[in-house]
Amino acid sequence: MDIRAEIAARVDKLPPDLQEQVLRFVSSLGTAPQAGQPGSALRRFSGYLDHGAAREMTEAIEEGCEQVDAVDW
Repeated sequence: MDIRAEIAARVDKLPPDLQEQVLRFVSSLGTAPQAGQPGSALRRFSGYLDHGAAREMTEAIEEGCEQVDAVDW
């Protein structure tokens, strides 16, 4: 079985809500990533945070952003 047929067969077995989720995921794969800024363009922001402020920001990110909610997808 080729890969397209395998994907179709597996998706056919899913309930409609999960089929929609698969469709959204596949659609997101086709979008081109947006270009970011080179590091040199961000150099002008260097030195805006003192050590304490940078540490506080790092702690806030680690506490609130690096968590995975297994039931939220």
